[in-house]
Amino acid sequence: MHRIPIIRRTIVGDTSLLHGFAWTAVMVAILTLARWLLDRGHMGMPFAPYFPFILIAALLFGWRSGALAAVLSGVIANRLLRPEPVLFYVRWEDAVMVAFFFGSSALLIYIGELLRRLVRELDEAKAREQVFNAELLHRAKNTLAIVGALASLTRRRTSPEEFFPAFAGRIEALNRATDLLVREDPERGSLAKLIEHAIAPFRSEGNFRLEGPDCEIPQISCMPLMLVLHELSTNAVKHGALTAPDGVVAIAWEFRSEPMPVLALRWREHGGPPVTPSGHSGMGSTLMRAQKGLCGVEFRLPPAGAECDIEIADVRAL
Repeated sequence: MHRIPIIRRTIVGDTSLLHGFAWTAVMVAILTLARWLLDRGHMGMPFAPYFPFILIAALLFGWRSGALAAVLSGVIANRLLRPEPVLFYVRWEDAVMVAFFFGSSALLIYIGELLRRLVRELDEAKAREQVFNAELLHRAKNTLAIVGALASLTRRRTSPEEFFPAFAGRIEALNRATDLLVREDPERGSLAKLIEHAIAPFRSEGNFRLEGPDCEIPQISCMPLMLVLHELSTNAVKHGALTAPDGVVAIAWEFRSEPMPVLALRWREHGGPPVTPSGHSGMGSTLMRAQKGLCGVEFRLPPAGAECDIEIADVRAL
């Protein structure tokens, strides 16, 4: 498949049903014309040339096109390439022949559809693997940068005697947050606790301020929100407010009923160095957008510090 890219593109592409039917009809017509010019069916086996194409049609365009190829080729071969057309309703021998043809065609269609699904699944798996590898590389780089930034943050705010215990505690908090990030099915739970997990590795002596009502967010929103908060915290400790001794991140959330009931969460950074947008769009920027579980994400970089507004639906107050 990889040596003939056009075949692979046809299989994995979203070919319309009409397009597939058109190509199927054209190929059946070409096969019929070739056989007619060769011997007009006088050499026997009028159905044999169509069997490979029934398999190919199902592989390239799906089982519906394979079924169309079987019906068209069966009718054309019976009426055009045989001295006497098969009348399956007259003789039992003819009925058995028709059943054999369509049974063989059904088997070929099944094999073609099976191969088609296998190729498409392999293509999807390859695409997922590329995304996962890019995400893994991004997370590895971020983790190394975070460790260095946490060491610097801890050194600035602790005495030499307290440095190692404080730094080890932050590394352990980073480990717990990472474990939560890779969980596939986070339970529905407290928004405040989820935020605490996300910012724990970066928190020190009032550099985060949290304000909002206690509530629970749906399961589908937990992982996306955790990733966004982790990315915002990473950016803050690498480039934003948490690089400065007096830098502060304020996280506040509230319920809004207009135009629809949602929870609005605000991230605001203060006291950091002036922000200069780089214009670079990396893996982190793909998280800062509306997605499944987060009905709205707006990220901005004004000179005073990074800002992000997040909206979550289906929130339950406690």
